[in-house]
Amino acid sequence: MERGSGGEDTRRSYTTLVRNRPYVLTVLGYAAYTFAIGALAFWTPTFLERVRGIPKAHATVQFGAIVVVTGFLGTYLGGWLGDRLLTVSRQAYLWLSGIATLLAAPLTLVALAAPQPGVYWAAIVAAELCLFASTGPVNSAIVNVVSPHMRATAVALSIFTIHILGDVPSPSVVGMISDARSLSQAVLIIPIAVLVGGLIWTYAAWRNR
Repeated sequence: MERGSGGEDTRRSYTTLVRNRPYVLTVLGYAAYTFAIGALAFWTPTFLERVRGIPKAHATVQFGAIVVVTGFLGTYLGGWLGDRLLTVSRQAYLWLSGIATLLAAPLTLVALAAPQPGVYWAAIVAAELCLFASTGPVNSAIVNVVSPHMRATAVALSIFTIHILGDVPSPSVVGMISDARSLSQAVLIIPIAVLVGGLIWTYAAWRNR
């Protein structure tokens, strides 16, 4: 009886979440974002080696250092700014996540398409800052669109979804396109994924303003 009751409660919780449109939109945007992040993390050092001619060890160290620094700064600044913007809009977290990710889309494209080192390194730094700025706000947005007693379940489902739809398949998808065409062409799906994530978040913020 207890197990049956618990199973029924679980099904009811997941049904409620799936019917919660702001939650679904936020998680789908997060999945597109995570798709891009996963592909970037996995393929950027190889891309810099194969396409830009940078030694693998050097590319890995440089990109790793950029991720560490921009991760700290972007996450901190995004969280700080998101909290401040709550006085302007109750959807501040989603607006910030959406706009920052939309800004990251063309920067990611430049980072992967520009041949000049000064241009693509600067674009990588700027894109990573914008991408990491969404980390705190989007997670806050997820827990804010569900009732308090469902927050743990909502976070758990969002984590499962963004991995299954995001960073788990994305390295393989880029690899398959690379095998069929070229790595320089394959990585161009990454800024598209960034753009999709930004569009979904911005739409969700607008719809629920």
